[in-house]
Amino acid sequence: MDTTLLFTAALQLPDSWRVSGVELRDGEGGRRELHIMIGFEPGSRFSCPHAECGREECPMHDVRNRVWRHLNFFQYKAFIHAGVPRVSCPEHGVRAVPVPWARPGSGFTLLFEAMVVELAKSQPVADIAGQVGEHDTRLWRFIRHDVDQARLYEDYTGVEAIGIDETSRKGHRYITVVADLAERNVICVVPGKDANTVKRFALDFMDHNGDPNRVTLVTCDMSLGFAKGIREHLPNAAKVIDKFHVIKHANEAVDKVRKTQAGRNPPLRRTKYLWLRNEEGLTGLQLETKHNLQKQRVKTGRARRMRETLQDIHATGTSRMQAEAGFQTLCSWMMHSRLEPMKTLARRIRRHWQDILTYFDHRCTNAILEGLNGIIQHIKTRARGLRNMDYFSTMIYLTRGKLDLATVTI
Repeated sequence: MDTTLLFTAALQLPDSWRVSGVELRDGEGGRRELHIMIGFEPGSRFSCPHAECGREECPMHDVRNRVWRHLNFFQYKAFIHAGVPRVSCPEHGVRAVPVPWARPGSGFTLLFEAMVVELAKSQPVADIAGQVGEHDTRLWRFIRHDVDQARLYEDYTGVEAIGIDETSRKGHRYITVVADLAERNVICVVPGKDANTVKRFALDFMDHNGDPNRVTLVTCDMSLGFAKGIREHLPNAAKVIDKFHVIKHANEAVDKVRKTQAGRNPPLRRTKYLWLRNEEGLTGLQLETKHNLQKQRVKTGRARRMRETLQDIHATGTSRMQAEAGFQTLCSWMMHSRLEPMKTLARRIRRHWQDILTYFDHRCTNAILEGLNGIIQHIKTRARGLRNMDYFSTMIYLTRGKLDLATVTI
């Protein structure tokens, strides 16, 4: 079989295009490269590329030579060369004809882009760049483009329950992640963690056919900024303070009590996780150490029991009324404990009283976002090449957005 016919078939070129030549050439560093030349039949005419123009058989104006990086052919880097025709349309002027193997403006074929995007779901882009012999900036350019284009096809018409949580990229640079609690996927990533963050989400939500007025439930932390944004931009949503964040504040309070005591009681030093972990997660030696400290009637032991009571209320409360009674007793205990961190926790719970109790009406949590946050932290760890927050957002959408990338990469 003729080589040019073989490559024409392998590239699945339409009738107007054909492979005119295949060469092995010396590339950078003496490495051999495969170069595939593609042309079209002399006298060919093409349709006007303008989306609203149906004119066919437009005459050719000129040809512009272009090169695209393609998938490797065995161990060789492969490149496609083609003269891209520009046609003259009486209505829309001179326009370049799109080629079937690459998107306009890209220096890579669609198949090469699809391969890199798939690899980027599990590998740092900097590592992929080393593997394929390209600068990572060029790869980031089309990864971000493909993710942004795939998001255009997302439809959030039926989304009614969402979870909101923030994470930091570096220092105090925050992004907020919004997830669909039903589908368990990320639907929006926006910078910041205040009321304007919720506004930006609502605008993006409407761009994807979502209706902020139909959102009936939002799980989040105790952020006053989120609370204000939810009131203003998701007016019909019940706000649930996620129980994991309530327990997180309790853990912080317990550790503050321990630190205060540790200055006068050296055995409490380096025992942070003895008090914050549930006992079933401790080793025998850790349990023995913890029990010995409790016999000394340390204040940290009292603080830990308050935290465990808080956990028990969330675990065993069968109704809002029962839970409210439990919280009232617990807050009274903490306010009379003479442990300032626990008193501060009681005041925090009282400030968010109704939203904390709303959990017992809906039993929804930010568990999906807590799980996603672990994955997002892993993205930060492995993606050392991330240079800005836009790249970080792109990776979150790519790995946790459940995007249909076939709409833009095939």
